[in-house]
Amino acid sequence: MYSKSTLSNLKQSLADRHNSGTLPVKSATLVLWTRLLNRGLDYCGRKLNLIGKTSLTTVGGIIALPTDFKSIFKVFIDNTELSQVGQDDLNKQTATVYWITGDHHNGLLLNTLNDDTYDVEYYLYPEPMIDDSDICIISDGEAVVAYAYAMLRKSESDPFEDADSSLQECDARLIEMSSDQMGNNANIEFSLEQGA
Repeated sequence: MYSKSTLSNLKQSLADRHNSGTLPVKSATLVLWTRLLNRGLDYCGRKLNLIGKTSLTTVGGIIALPTDFKSIFKVFIDNTELSQVGQDDLNKQTATVYWITGDHHNGLLLNTLNDDTYDVEYYLYPEPMIDDSDICIISDGEAVVAYAYAMLRKSESDPFEDADSSLQECDARLIEMSSDQMGNNANIEFSLEQGA
């Protein structure tokens, strides 16, 4: 049975690659490892274009987007996809439009012409893992570990040829996960052949 990797599992896997399976005891080293694993999580999330989904209800035509929001993917109301417009185009539009205002520092807002509940799909920033029991949202946690190991090796003074191979492993794992994701989300298509 498949079980999702936790931060604890990722640390142990990093120890397996780096310290013959022995976890470091110094808290400063464990903090560094957690930081590197979270950088790996960010790297993998960026490469995979992770998508989150939520329902948001606008009040006065606006609602704050989630804190993990990176950029918009699609907005729907009652299974109808809305079109994104710029604020300059609002006077020419119908109720099936939206626009985004704000910034990542102060927060981003979904704006609509009518107050309603909208289904929003968006690219997201992965939440950092803090506690050992936190779940890694990347399906193949070893991609995160490979990235962290490469960064750890690059920070050391020994020869770090294996850092490049770990980055290549990370990217290969990301390609495989991306392929799996495309296979899971592929549209079912068919064609009619003449005389069939």
